[in-house]
Amino acid sequence: MKNVAIIIESLNLGGAEKSLVTVLNYIDYSKYKVDLILFNTGGVFESFLPKEVAIIKKDYPRLNYLDRFVFKIKTLFNLKSLHSAQIFFEIIRPKLIKHPPVYDIAIAYNQGFSTYYTALFISSKIKFTWLNTDYKSAGYKIGQDYFYYSHYNSVIAVSEFTKEVFIKELETNKLKLPIQVIKDITDINVLESQSEKKLEVDFSKHSISIVTVGRLSKHKGLHLAVETCKKLVDKGYDVCWYVVGEGSERKNLVKLIKEYGLEDKFILLGMTNNPYPYIKNCTIYVQTSLFEGLGLSLIEAAYLKKPIVTTNFPTSYSILQDGYTGLISKMNSESITEKIEIYLKDKDFMKLIVDNLSKKEHSDTLISIEKINLLLNM
Repeated sequence: MKNVAIIIESLNLGGAEKSLVTVLNYIDYSKYKVDLILFNTGGVFESFLPKEVAIIKKDYPRLNYLDRFVFKIKTLFNLKSLHSAQIFFEIIRPKLIKHPPVYDIAIAYNQGFSTYYTALFISSKIKFTWLNTDYKSAGYKIGQDYFYYSHYNSVIAVSEFTKEVFIKELETNKLKLPIQVIKDITDINVLESQSEKKLEVDFSKHSISIVTVGRLSKHKGLHLAVETCKKLVDKGYDVCWYVVGEGSERKNLVKLIKEYGLEDKFILLGMTNNPYPYIKNCTIYVQTSLFEGLGLSLIEAAYLKKPIVTTNFPTSYSILQDGYTGLISKMNSESITEKIEIYLKDKDFMKLIVDNLSKKEHSDTLISIEKINLLLNM
């Protein structure tokens, strides 16, 4: 039996976290003993973990006043334009200690802290690290990260686009690393089952319900959602827009919602371990992301056969065929509004999109599981 360590900061709402839980439910535990190392426990997806997975809670080192001051100053005057995770890790690195066990395989299931920590503080014969974001757009710098990535047997990108961006950053700096693609996965059976659960919000109060699922972070472009909602309301549509997720942008979004007078039209629902009833029961699913590594929530909305509008981040085109299985807009509220109105004004077209999604084959999960099994059998 192989001993496997999987490292991720938490299992709160997010594409990587959802995908990891699905992966863990496909593993053959007669062959593998899995330790899941978390730095924040109590995440919404922990309840979906198989009983065989051993959760190991680690603590971030405590930052003293000087540490916090240095982090604030370096973040504020970021001359090298590093990602905040890169700055944070360099500050806490001297305070971290080695995790004692030696594993056969270690997997960092996220870029940033998980990748850095696993590289230096987890002992393993074989190491892989997942890359599930647009590395350049997210603000990471390979000159700082190459040292950590060089500890891995391979980097696992969640899409061809994510792989290409990372390779370009390497080549620009005349560097090379082994990299392959394994797409994030969703279990369609679990998805459909969870979507049948009771909806906690009464969508019938409005004739049009729009749903977005994702972290309240800048790269999700939720300011565009608020602006679009305002335009729809001003055009006379009886719409309510619901966002499932939590994050650092809540304060700014609440301020914008109030500024536009949308307190009863744009609702921040917070975090839940089951966003699928909201997706299943909405009129239209909308994704306003500025960039994505893949776009797992978009895939899930497609699985649930919803009329979808998404911004034109590069990987959206690998998930939807514009005008056939969804609508892809430009990254501005005018274009998003226009695409939503196409559905609202043409119910036959909306039905056609849903019918086309019903015919769509979803084979990526089986392919990804097969590739992960090959990694674990190395």
